[in-house]
Amino acid sequence: MINLSTPREHVALITLQRPERRNALDLNGFRALADAWRSIAANTPEIRVAVVTGGSDFSSGADLGSFASDVAAALRGGEPPQQLWGDVHHALLRDIIMPVPVVAAIEGHCLGAGMELVGATDIRIAAASAGFALPEVRHGFMASGGSVARLPRQIGYAAAMQVLLTGARFGAERMREWGFVSEVVADGSALQRALEVAEQIAQNSPVAVAAVKHAVGEGLRGSLAEAFEIETRISDGLFVK
Repeated sequence: MINLSTPREHVALITLQRPERRNALDLNGFRALADAWRSIAANTPEIRVAVVTGGSDFSSGADLGSFASDVAAALRGGEPPQQLWGDVHHALLRDIIMPVPVVAAIEGHCLGAGMELVGATDIRIAAASAGFALPEVRHGFMASGGSVARLPRQIGYAAAMQVLLTGARFGAERMREWGFVSEVVADGSALQRALEVAEQIAQNSPVAVAAVKHAVGEGLRGSLAEAFEIETRISDGLFVK
């Protein structure tokens, strides 16, 4: 379901591969995705950038047909809840700052947990016909993979609440206008463009790139004043190396 490769020097590629379910993630899929992120983190600085994609569809989110029963079975089997949900949250990069930048290449459906994962990436390249939604409220849930915390900070309060409360689907251009998507490209070319951007990043100083990634990630966790302090501390550290 999850394929990890290195198609270009210093660039890792995670591909979600379950096309018959529009890359919906069951519990094993979440675990495999979490392991892929851990593998990338363990192989820096050889890996300098990661790209995540899903082919013709990015992901339709959690597999509602099996996910709840898989979780229940794992808990009945004695798995600690912290470990189980830790894997799910790690898969979605919830409250996790990856040591390398992550670029998302989005085609087709980007729903639920799929959109939550994209919300944790740094640069987002979307095909023109890609569709985004957090439909959890329609099923009696909330988007708890990080979107409730992150989305209002990323696209503003009113736009985020429209996405979170309606469960409606929005196109790539609207998401670009709101700042959720970096670029909109022709259908079928999102991965190519994402790899081009990844190569640009990989050619830069890995120390400087890692410093920017860390400073921005830490800064967004606190107040603006705290963000300025973190920016200064990490930036100053570059000059004494």
